[in-house]
Amino acid sequence: MQKRFWADVSAPELAGLDRAALIAVLPVAAIEQHGPHLPLGTDAHIAEGYIARILPLLPDTLPVLFLPVQTIGVSDEHLSFTGTLTLAPETALAAW
Repeated sequence: MQKRFWADVSAPELAGLDRAALIAVLPVAAIEQHGPHLPLGTDAHIAEGYIARILPLLPDTLPVLFLPVQTIGVSDEHLSFTGTLTLAPETALAAW
């Protein structure tokens, strides 16, 4: 089985891939409140669950690498809640 996570690929392995065909997936999931009963990382856990579900469905011939889950998004609407991590929209767009 081929490697599916960017962080697991060595620099020489990455250099050997066809970059024009490579599909890099950037999962974005905010760290923000979801009420008093759920953890701040709920969105990240959901993203990780989606990836885990998708992995066995990917054909070996499909050149997909998953980038690390980006857990700081744009969550200005949650700033009044403790634990929210956010970027300014301009910063997020520049980074992504």
